[in-house]
Amino acid sequence: MRKQVCALFGVIGVVLSGCNKNANNENVLSQRYIHKYGYAVSQEEWEAKNYPGQVVTQLKNGVTVTATYENGILHGPTTYTFAHSQTVETYYLYNWGNKVKEIQYNTLGMPIREKVQLSPTRYSMTTWYNEGVPMLIEEFAGEELVDGQYFTTANDLESRVEKGHGLRILRDEQGVLLAKEMVEEGYAIKKETFYSNGTPESIVFYHKGKLHGEKKTFALGGEPLAVEQWVNGNLHGKSTYYKNGTRYLEITYMYGLKNGIERHYIDGGILSRENDLRHGPSVVYFDGKPEERQWFYAGQSVSKAKFEDMNSLDELVGQVSYDSNRR
Repeated sequence: MRKQVCALFGVIGVVLSGCNKNANNENVLSQRYIHKYGYAVSQEEWEAKNYPGQVVTQLKNGVTVTATYENGILHGPTTYTFAHSQTVETYYLYNWGNKVKEIQYNTLGMPIREKVQLSPTRYSMTTWYNEGVPMLIEEFAGEELVDGQYFTTANDLESRVEKGHGLRILRDEQGVLLAKEMVEEGYAIKKETFYSNGTPESIVFYHKGKLHGEKKTFALGGEPLAVEQWVNGNLHGKSTYYKNGTRYLEITYMYGLKNGIERHYIDGGILSRENDLRHGPSVVYFDGKPEERQWFYAGQSVSKAKFEDMNSLDELVGQVSYDSNRR
């Protein structure tokens, strides 16, 4: 559904931008030009005189777009319907080309989401449950959450954010709990997500909108799936992964790239393979004891003697470079 809406937005953007030029867009079935006093005019007359009024566009997918103009500029309401329906799906309000309000409706004509542009940098957002009860009312300054009120399906206030600090509770249209966010200085610093049965799905920490700190994910039954370390949106440190609640893999990262020892386990505790991320020795274990060793240089399988030769050469080049820089 979201993909269809996004595609429709793109079509409508093309239609609206071309209303005063021509109706030859491949997605357009027909267009009508109506003066604000209610009588129809031709496209040529509309474009020549910049009449105030509406352009009604019928798209091939069954959507009807009605855009209001003044002096050739979007000014007033613009709507588009559900396909093959007279019910409005999205309503826009323009003030001399600037969109100041957007409302989305469900197929019953009830609002589900409203965004109001309060200033060039501030806007408010309201969403509703299927029954028409407000779900949340929020105000943002840029990306920062300034204030928020969060309601249950019974219209009871269950949490709020004030001056950028508080608890943000997110639910779906039926009232099922999706997530809880601790907010400080306008940004979430901790987020807990939940499965539909209420069990935890993940616990994540953030800094200024980016993953920062420990991230834990869980299976539906509560068993761990992963424990990862993040820094500014990148995996950094040791990450541990689980199958059926038991550890099977450990990987070390440095700012998003694998770095260090990678270990594979059997039954959570028996080491089965260990390698230095395809550079250096890769060890295979049997019953927890090292039995087989392979050598890699920059990802390529090599003999131990060649690895030692290449590694010695690297050290020699590094030493020469170091001595040269000291002079």
